[in-house]
Amino acid sequence: MKTWLCSVAGLSLALAGSLAAPAQTPAVPPPNILNIETNNIKPFQDGPYDKVASEYPALSQQLKDPTHFEGMEALTGSPRALFLFGYDSYEALQKNEEWLLGDAATDAKFDALDARQAPNVSEVHDTIWHYRPDLSNNVAGADIPHSHYWEVIIFHMRSGHVEQFEEMTKLYRDANLKIDRNIPWATYEGLTGVADAYLVLVPMTSLTDEDTGLAHKKDFGAALGDEGMGRMNKLSEQSVASVEDNIWMVVPEWSYVEKSWIEADPQYWGPEPAGKPARKHAAGAAPAATH
Repeated sequence: MKTWLCSVAGLSLALAGSLAAPAQTPAVPPPNILNIETNNIKPFQDGPYDKVASEYPALSQQLKDPTHFEGMEALTGSPRALFLFGYDSYEALQKNEEWLLGDAATDAKFDALDARQAPNVSEVHDTIWHYRPDLSNNVAGADIPHSHYWEVIIFHMRSGHVEQFEEMTKLYRDANLKIDRNIPWATYEGLTGVADAYLVLVPMTSLTDEDTGLAHKKDFGAALGDEGMGRMNKLSEQSVASVEDNIWMVVPEWSYVEKSWIEADPQYWGPEPAGKPARKHAAGAAPAATH
């Protein structure tokens, strides 16, 4: 279990180093409703999982799937894959769920991929989150198409302590602004599949953002001050049950993204990504066999 102070130390590394969006890259607003699918990959099944996961985007493209998604691989924690689906509303989510109804042939194609993937996965878990702009910061400054890494932080709160989380977030945001770090991050509140939780998404163009954050760690502490640090510690003890903090790498082959993203970074998002970062298999996962 982490306290808020521990999570702030880690969170500040990524946030302090995140880069603002280049002027030529259009801002990508956070979706109002975020559906996150987590696949727990069986140990030493990373290679077979990767092979099947890479076939879903091509099928979605072929069938003109109306919903895009971004796939990520865990660099910390157990072997997992994360898929993010964004919607404007629950109504839009419903339309997507009903997209395959009445089309048995199309449905069968996805079922076939699911059946091939099943032996590589121990669990699939879906959660739905609601965007909280009041607890987010400078989302227009995030360069999402070029964000190849993400820090994903989930705060599991004690029941009835929403106001404490809001106060902690404002303390954290104000301290960063004092040191001229107007860092982009998006906050979501758990709706279904997860209770009493907040999700913080931190985009990073590269992991060098973490190095930059280390250089600002002391500045952040000084801006927060002893009084602010003491207040955060007290609020954490009262309201935070636990924190999950992990780094994820975007996998272009697992993703089916908007045309504007591809145009912004064609080498990375293209059919055969040339600009993608080198893959590093998660702990407990075997590399794919070579032929």
